[in-house]
Amino acid sequence: MLNVVAKRLLGEVSWGLKMRVTMGAGLSILDMATDVFVIVGYMRKEETKGYGWSLLGMVVASMVLQLFMVFVQNRRKPRTMAKEMLIVVTAAKPAVDCYRCCAGQEMEEHHAFDARTELVFTKGIEMICESIPGSLLQIYVLLKVKIVTRATVGSVVVGAMTTGFSSASISFE
Repeated sequence: MLNVVAKRLLGEVSWGLKMRVTMGAGLSILDMATDVFVIVGYMRKEETKGYGWSLLGMVVASMVLQLFMVFVQNRRKPRTMAKEMLIVVTAAKPAVDCYRCCAGQEMEEHHAFDARTELVFTKGIEMICESIPGSLLQIYVLLKVKIVTRATVGSVVVGAMTTGFSSASISFE
């Protein structure tokens, strides 16, 4: 009964949405940061360099799909599209989406979908392209190469938390 009451309360009040979105954005940014840190670590060693390239490919694939989504969303306004693409490339998209969703930003005339839908698409892209396969690859490297570092373990944990939180948030929305 407490779970049902808490879920309804968080769904109805504005601070519940703000809390969920802010937590998700923080985890997404932390996941990207730990992935970059692990990529750099993998690239330094010859035996893990291939895994570093694979993980980098996952991050790039996520960004490419997010860039495509920005193109679809803003194709009628090239300047806005360029600004939004810069936001994606600098990995600030989760924070910007969080702000827009929390501020209740209205859908503009040229947009294909609203801020909340864009947030859900971005989270889905990040989960499918980066968080899930990145965590699985890093677990595989931990088991195969048997080089256990705090950075790799931390990245796996953050990736799992991001995936779990994002999927729960998407299903909640």
